[in-house]
Amino acid sequence: MQPGKAAILAWEQRWSRPVALATFASILLIVAAIAVATQGVGGGGGESELLRNVDAHRGAQLLSSILQAIGVGLLAVPLYYLFRAAKARSERMRAQFVGIVVAAPLFLAVAAIFTLIVTLHAADEFVSNHVPTLLEKGVGLSSDRADEVATNVVTDAPLRSIVGVLGLVGALSFVFAMIYTSLHAMRSGLLTRFWGALGIALGAISFLPFPPFYLFWFLYFGLLLAGRVPGGKPPAWQSGEAEPWLSPGQKTAAELEQPSDDETPR
Repeated sequence: MQPGKAAILAWEQRWSRPVALATFASILLIVAAIAVATQGVGGGGGESELLRNVDAHRGAQLLSSILQAIGVGLLAVPLYYLFRAAKARSERMRAQFVGIVVAAPLFLAVAAIFTLIVTLHAADEFVSNHVPTLLEKGVGLSSDRADEVATNVVTDAPLRSIVGVLGLVGALSFVFAMIYTSLHAMRSGLLTRFWGALGIALGAISFLPFPPFYLFWFLYFGLLLAGRVPGGKPPAWQSGEAEPWLSPGQKTAAELEQPSDDETPR
C-alpha cells in the first residue's frame, strides 16, 4: 500500500468514532431543540400569539436556540470528514470547496443565535409597548390587526437584515455542501447509490420549511462510521481508492463474463 494511502486510511480510522459521536450528538441536539420549542414556546396561531408565547417562555426560547445552534454547527464535522475522504479518492473534487462545506453549518448556527436575539427583542417590544395600546383600542390580541403589528415589530427589529443574509447564505451553502459531498462520495464508492442519491435529494430541499429530514441521512452516516449498518462499509473505505459502483448493465455484463460451474476447466 502506498504511504499516502496508508496515511489516509489511518486518519479515517482514527477519527471515524469521534466523528460518529459528533454526528449523533448533533442529531440529538437538533431534535431536542425542536421538542423544547414545540412544548415550551409552541407554534402559535399567528405572529401576535407567537411573540407573546416567546415573551412568556423566554427561557425555553433561549434553550431551544442554543441547542439548535450547537447541533447545526456540529454538522460541519461529518460533512468535512466525508468531503476529505471523497477528495482523497477523487481528483475531480475541488479542494477549495471544503471552505463552503465547513462554513455552511456554521453560518446556520450563527443565524440561529441572531434569530434568537431578534425574536427576544421583538417579543419584549411587542408585549411591553404594543399590547397595552392594542388593548386600549379594543383590538383583540388574536386579530389580524394584532398580527400585522407583531409582524411589523419583527421586521423592524435590529439585526433583522443580518439574520436574513446569514440565513440565506447558510441555506444555499448547506444545499451545495450536501449535494456536492454526497455526489462525489457516491461516485468514489464511499456511499451506496441509494444513500448518495438520497443525500443529494435531501440537500436540494433542505432550505424549504420542512422538518429537517436530512437528519435521517446523517443518522445513517453516523451508523456507517460506527460500523453499525448491515453489510458494513462499502469497499472504498477499506481500499483507500475509488470503487465506483457498476451500473445495472455493467453488473449484468460482468456476471455473464464469469464462467459457470459447467464451464470450469477440468
